[in-house]
Amino acid sequence: MRVIMPRFSHRLALKIVLPFAALTLAIGAVGTLTATGELNARSQEGFDSQLVHDGFVTQSMVVAGDNERRAILRLLANGPGLSQNWDKTATLTAWLERALTIHPNVIVEAVDTSGHEIVGVVGRGSLADTVTQNHDLSSWPGVSNMLSGGVDSLDVVASAPRPAVFAGQPVHNAAGILLGAVLVGDYLDDRTATIKASVHDDITYYDVNGQVLSTSLSLPPAQWSSLALDSSTRSSVTPTSVVELSRTAGGPGTEILSPWTVRTANLGFVGTTASSAGLLADTNQLRIILVTLFLAGVLFTLAIGIWLARRITRPVHRLVEATRLVSAGDLEHQAPVTTKDEIGELTDSFNQMTRSLRDKSASLRVTMTQLQDTYLMTIEALAAAVEARDPYTHGHTQRVEEYAVIMAEALGCDEAEVNAIRRASVLHDIGKIGIEDTILRKQGRLEPEEELRMQRHPVIGVDMLKGIDFLDPVLALIRNHHERWDGNGYPDQLREDEIPMGARILAVADALDAMTSDRPYRAARTFEYAKNEILKGSATHFDPEVVTAFIKSQRAIEELLREAAEEELVDHPEADDLGGWRLHVAGR
Repeated sequence: MRVIMPRFSHRLALKIVLPFAALTLAIGAVGTLTATGELNARSQEGFDSQLVHDGFVTQSMVVAGDNERRAILRLLANGPGLSQNWDKTATLTAWLERALTIHPNVIVEAVDTSGHEIVGVVGRGSLADTVTQNHDLSSWPGVSNMLSGGVDSLDVVASAPRPAVFAGQPVHNAAGILLGAVLVGDYLDDRTATIKASVHDDITYYDVNGQVLSTSLSLPPAQWSSLALDSSTRSSVTPTSVVELSRTAGGPGTEILSPWTVRTANLGFVGTTASSAGLLADTNQLRIILVTLFLAGVLFTLAIGIWLARRITRPVHRLVEATRLVSAGDLEHQAPVTTKDEIGELTDSFNQMTRSLRDKSASLRVTMTQLQDTYLMTIEALAAAVEARDPYTHGHTQRVEEYAVIMAEALGCDEAEVNAIRRASVLHDIGKIGIEDTILRKQGRLEPEEELRMQRHPVIGVDMLKGIDFLDPVLALIRNHHERWDGNGYPDQLREDEIPMGARILAVADALDAMTSDRPYRAARTFEYAKNEILKGSATHFDPEVVTAFIKSQRAIEELLREAAEEELVDHPEADDLGGWRLHVAGR
């Protein structure tokens, strides 16, 4: 059946809809421009801050590389072995190859007093080094000056056959006679690749004239000239002042330039380039989304305005007054029906709604409580799924809950505190959903980096549950249940009374179950073993008051353990093995 809409011809509707639509258009346009501008400014600020940070990291890695090169040079040159073997090519080669044991990719050159190569070792790993001879290095900047006694060391960039940076030092025999010099260096393209892998930005080395020596940008060498630095830019870069440049080669980006100096030698410049393509794409996408939402909002507003305008009549103020009374909480009020037109129908509908609200207001509170319980059950099911990932922790949360409640009651906690502890017991390990199976189910002790990853699970759990209002009282318990009484726990290193009482109780309950349950790397301990370890941890790992409550509750806890014990006997390790605590007592 087709519904025929009445013609829209009333002037009052136009007076309401058109100004409202114009105002919506104006607000939407201004809001869109303001929001996109503000978000773009914040994104650009974050981009610039990250680029400056990456520039400092790059500079520190450049300095570290230069220091490492000079350290290798000192190791080779400051011993008698180099000068003693200077005229023995095979032995000299073996001596120079010592550098490869420190850095497999270095280049080591030994030259005579005229600057001609005696032997050179180019590292490509310990099993694939290359030995060269008879190259003329006298044309390298500063080499002849060093061999003539002008300087006692140098730092130089050699451009052939591949750009490399070297540190050099003269070599004298025991009588002080100059034998030649030794130079240690590394290729710049290896450096750029190493630094890029760390900071994830592109790295470019420039010589003192601003010409590109090496870059990780996706540009062929024929296009490197487009990156050259002019004299104004070069003069603006100082040890206390960096320069930002906009780059388009290889895609839009921003480059931050810093000086490349080794001791007093100025070797050129180092550039760190971050791509801004993602920033521009995100800004454009955000602008499109906001414009789309804005247009949809305008169309929706117009439709609602027209619909409401058709129903504006004289008795509307009576309905408005009734609405105010009902909104104030008077659900017994009924608006008088004075017409039989659309307004009358709306008034009748309003009265029916009021009666329905009155009848359902009580049941709504019950429904909200049920909804909250359902939501909690869903989260608890998720926690159970996390526990099911590791068969060795089956029933862990239930046991922790039982132990924790017993101790909480012994401490005189009220009903609200006990309920919070119950929920926290169920959810305390939910953050392990973000821990890889390779760590969670590892058959043995965790490596330090794996342990640090595992220590993130309280924070992950809190992040998952944040924003659920009725779980707010348990978030601190979940986050801090691995804190220690002496402040060496994690993740916040809280100490003593800074740790919530519920978290202190959970810490003891969690450690107790960890020690009395089977694990893939050891069998369950006895209750006596666990009790002794908890007593040892009093005032260091655990709150002494909670430990006292644990001892008072010993009979009830042992009864729970007896009920859950398996029939077969299990051998227990020695009492001084703390493996059962694993991360439960791990600190800084």
